[in-house]
Amino acid sequence: MPSPATAGYHQGMAWLLLLDTCGEGGGVGLARVDGATAALVAERLLPGRETQERLMSALDEVFAEAGVTGSDLDAIAVVHGPGSFTGVRIGLAAAKGLADALDVPLIAISRLESLVSRWYAARGPESLHETVQAWLDAGRGDVFVGRYRGAVREEEVMLPGTAALAAAGDGPVVVMEDRLAELLPRALRVSPVGVREASGIALRKLVAGEFADTALLDANYLRVPDAELALRAKQCA
Repeated sequence: MPSPATAGYHQGMAWLLLLDTCGEGGGVGLARVDGATAALVAERLLPGRETQERLMSALDEVFAEAGVTGSDLDAIAVVHGPGSFTGVRIGLAAAKGLADALDVPLIAISRLESLVSRWYAARGPESLHETVQAWLDAGRGDVFVGRYRGAVREEEVMLPGTAALAAAGDGPVVVMEDRLAELLPRALRVSPVGVREASGIALRKLVAGEFADTALLDANYLRVPDAELALRAKQCA
């Protein structure tokens, strides 16, 4: 992992490249950090079916719009799942490759972490002591569940829908998808999250020096893809 100059970052100016290719709401962006704030200067959305084809051109576009180059970056932040298996792999590979090539630190963000940040943003700083669940649709009737208390992750798991309902109890839950809003009507429904939410989390981790090891960081699937299960079964046969 690079030994970045930003390890000594103390409320200065920095540039963050943000990638979220996990699914709906994803994209790439550049954020300018100035003191305790991160302002999204350029952003391009990447619809799921266009992620692979558009990623590199979208990166070129945000750099051009912001008037910076890769050498100006102080860190790269990637949302590494859970989400579309293919989308997660594409964004993670790009982020790791760029971080190594540019010798800048890599910041890992869970998509559930981005989603739960919307709940705290809506409720204000006084809500940071509350434990909140973020739900994402895992398909096949399952739910990705992230339980957070402020910035602290307590648990991320995949549960059947009925088990997720039981685990939610009467506590606050935030969702962004129709199926989950129907499953738990009392949940706070928000629009899809993306690099805008990731920018605030990336700033906090930049200040804390909370960086990922590019060699060890893996996709946050929370379950094994079918293709990998099939490969394992074939290898064991």
